[in-house]
Amino acid sequence: MITLYGTPNTRSVRVLWALEETGIAYEYRKMDLKGGECRQAEYLAINPNGKVPALVDGDLTLLETNAICHYIAELGTGLLPEDVKARAKVRQWNDFALSELEVAPWMLLKNQLIYPSEQRLDPEALRSTMVWESQRAQGILALALEHQDYLLPTGFSLADIHICVGLLMHFKTDLPLKPELLPYLKRCVSRPAIARLQAMGELPPLPL
Repeated sequence: MITLYGTPNTRSVRVLWALEETGIAYEYRKMDLKGGECRQAEYLAINPNGKVPALVDGDLTLLETNAICHYIAELGTGLLPEDVKARAKVRQWNDFALSELEVAPWMLLKNQLIYPSEQRLDPEALRSTMVWESQRAQGILALALEHQDYLLPTGFSLADIHICVGLLMHFKTDLPLKPELLPYLKRCVSRPAIARLQAMGELPPLPL
């Protein structure tokens, strides 16, 4: 059985969402990230980065959210289209979520919570730049969704999970979301899998 190591309200949500959508059986080991559990030798043997998520399936250990989610989607059904070109589009949006859409909220969170005090950037200057970065990425996303309900014309996919979690990260830092993206976000987080994650305590109430 798959074992997932994660922490509530982090990128682990992507993996849990994918697992809940596919219905694959899994064991969830909730890690105390703030308490330093991820820096203990037992977990570092699994993930030397000391981060979450990490997935163990038999003799396979997988790190990095994109790789983990794609593995789950390959094992299950419903999150990946059969057409090879459509699958390439899923990978495109998965990469976009991490390399473009999350840049702004993640930079603000790192500056506030992770960087040593002497390494932190001026919060106001950083925020101004990250608002610009966020709006630029959201504009690209809004253009893609202009004439369809989901990122793929065939319907909800793994790409929407990655993008939606990136959008939800904006709420942690009060970065504004473009109004035209809100119907899409509401549509995705109204799925039963999200209700189950909230019941598990993995996601807080969403301000939508």
